[in-house]
Amino acid sequence: MRRNRILELVRRSAGALLLLGSVGVASDSLVVAQDANCACPTPSCQPQCSDEIYKRAGDRLAQQLQQMGSQPCAQGQCASGCNSGCNAGCDSGCNGSCHSGSMFKSMFAGTDGCEEEKKEPWALVDVFTDECGKNWLKDNGTTISGWIQMGYQSNPDGAFTGNGPFLNQREHSSFNLNQAYIYIAKVADGSKGFDWGYRADFLFGVDGNEAQAFGNVNQKHWDYLNGWGGPSNPQGTHGPYEFALPQLYGEVAAGNLSVKAGHFYTPIGYEVVTSPDNFFLSRQITFYNSEPFTHTGALATYKVDDKLTVIGGYELGWDTGFYQYNKGSMGIGGFTYAATDKTTLTYAGGFGNFGWRGEGAINSFILSQKWTDKLMSVHQFDVLNTSGVPTAVTGSGPAGANFATNGIAGDSTGLINYLFYEIDAKWKAGSRLEWYKADGVSYNTFTYGVNYKPTANLTIRPEMRHNWSPAGKNYAGALPGINSVYGHSNIFGVDAIFKF
Repeated sequence: MRRNRILELVRRSAGALLLLGSVGVASDSLVVAQDANCACPTPSCQPQCSDEIYKRAGDRLAQQLQQMGSQPCAQGQCASGCNSGCNAGCDSGCNGSCHSGSMFKSMFAGTDGCEEEKKEPWALVDVFTDECGKNWLKDNGTTISGWIQMGYQSNPDGAFTGNGPFLNQREHSSFNLNQAYIYIAKVADGSKGFDWGYRADFLFGVDGNEAQAFGNVNQKHWDYLNGWGGPSNPQGTHGPYEFALPQLYGEVAAGNLSVKAGHFYTPIGYEVVTSPDNFFLSRQITFYNSEPFTHTGALATYKVDDKLTVIGGYELGWDTGFYQYNKGSMGIGGFTYAATDKTTLTYAGGFGNFGWRGEGAINSFILSQKWTDKLMSVHQFDVLNTSGVPTAVTGSGPAGANFATNGIAGDSTGLINYLFYEIDAKWKAGSRLEWYKADGVSYNTFTYGVNYKPTANLTIRPEMRHNWSPAGKNYAGALPGINSVYGHSNIFGVDAIFKF
């Protein structure tokens, strides 16, 4: 009788263990199917690796037996002492965010024992990632991303803040939405043979007017004078805020050659309209006054070898959107040459009829030098020569009016030097010294500040900027009470950029 009871107890215990093991196998099969980092080599991440499944199930069973009557795992012990993969048990001990598809985890990633620190910022396209880590958009080369930039500058800087001569918009001395930006893009990858791509960008904020096709000049084409503000607001502005569609183009590629056609940002110069691609909140006055922002046309890029890449194209002038103002017709050419792994020289220039900027040529040279692993310098030299802007742009003023009379340079030279130092993974310091000579008068700016990156998605950029001119000259558009912008002024600025 006693022996029968013992056998019955053994049978029940074995059944319980088998049941527990079956649960371990089933649950681990699900884990392997869902874990983006699972050991299964199959592309679909299906639970076909039976050896791995049973091994994990055995480990799970041992862990479950070990945990009976013990305390829960402490934070950070998931991978080593509690669970071998991302699952409900792991979540409970690692801030509840071990799942590879967690948006919050990806945006504010850190090291917690379950996942190594994320190097790349989370992007909007990541919402399409499934439980297996598959993303049909990313797998096909498509990106959906953007950012929100908000900032403050204490005084007009003669460039983006204060809009140069358009100080009546009063962008300074207030906290603004600089850029609410979103884009969708697919890069044409010629390494696969023939491939195609595209890009479309949308911008709203106080920087909207800089990204518009204002080179159309009083012509209601593309995003300039587009009427988005309604019949009572034909310019589409909302106070200092504007909409813009700065890029819309298609692209084809084959081998080392790619060609894009449509509306796109200029390849000329070092600084750009898109804020996350600049170190500073403020912009060069050379960039603002003597370089194009956008073009409409076609641009080809050819990679000669690992060191040399050349570009060439045809555009309908400066800053035009699918319109040929003043019969704008210009060519663009340039190259990037990586002399060494530490030294790179870039040249880009344009020549012909610039449209609203008259006829002429612009040349921009950029030399970047990496001195150490942490120290880098960039040196830019620009030369602009034009016949002057047309009468239609200057209003009642004469054609070819200069920077001192209408704030638009006919001829100019710009020399800009940057120095960047990486303090650590989160902090980077930088300075920019600029000399800008427009139509015979010299202007200077000196800017310094830091970039602080507390997370992969967030950057905070405080800076201090000083403008001065030895001749004490200002530009023509200053309002009463604004005694000096380029002549002598000090501007404090700070902004935050959140990428998504």
